[in-house]
Amino acid sequence: MIGGDVSVAGTVNNTVVAVNGDVLIRSSAHIKGVIIVIGGHLQQEDGADVTNDIVSISFDNATVNSLIIGSGLILGIGALKLAASLLMLIVPVLMVALGKRKTAALVDRYRNAPRGKIFSMGFFAGLLLVAVSALLLLTIIGIPFILLIALFIIAAVAVGLTVASRVFGEQIRGTSDKPDWVRTGAGAFILISAINIPFIGLFILMALVLYSLGITTSWLESLLRNRKKSK
Repeated sequence: MIGGDVSVAGTVNNTVVAVNGDVLIRSSAHIKGVIIVIGGHLQQEDGADVTNDIVSISFDNATVNSLIIGSGLILGIGALKLAASLLMLIVPVLMVALGKRKTAALVDRYRNAPRGKIFSMGFFAGLLLVAVSALLLLTIIGIPFILLIALFIIAAVAVGLTVASRVFGEQIRGTSDKPDWVRTGAGAFILISAINIPFIGLFILMALVLYSLGITTSWLESLLRNRKKSK
């Protein structure tokens, strides 16, 4: 029944379904099937014989509010994931297109660098940043420094994503004669697709963050060494 109330007083061997209506089960009723009530209320008198399951979904204010909040959260998370994916695709392409020489030199430097060393440097750098952030959270004046750390991590991920995208893009067949930004975009698309895989994508994202922190830490270390030598 859709849009109307249901009253059961006899024997029913099949499923009882009511949408946007109430269901009244009399004491003389014998229902062998499943009872499904959507958008209404179920009332069962004493003595009624119901041998199967009862599914009742009532659209009261609390349920409606929960559905609205849940739908809003799902849409919001989806919008954030889409925006993040677009940024992860656009940023490396722009970095390669606008900074051709510097980006090419950076990629050449870390293309064949030992992966284990980069990941280990990224791991320890990440631990240090987490520890410093935890200490800064204890003080109000430390909040601006936490924002700076967050910006540093975002910048590091942009650099690491650019290097990884360029390297992955070079492995794709048919892109050898394409411009650098096209190969980088193809590699970034592969990485983004992998990151969006449920559960597995989280580990891939963590690996990308560690890889990015390792590259950035190594680059900063080399800058400090060059400055010391120049002095």
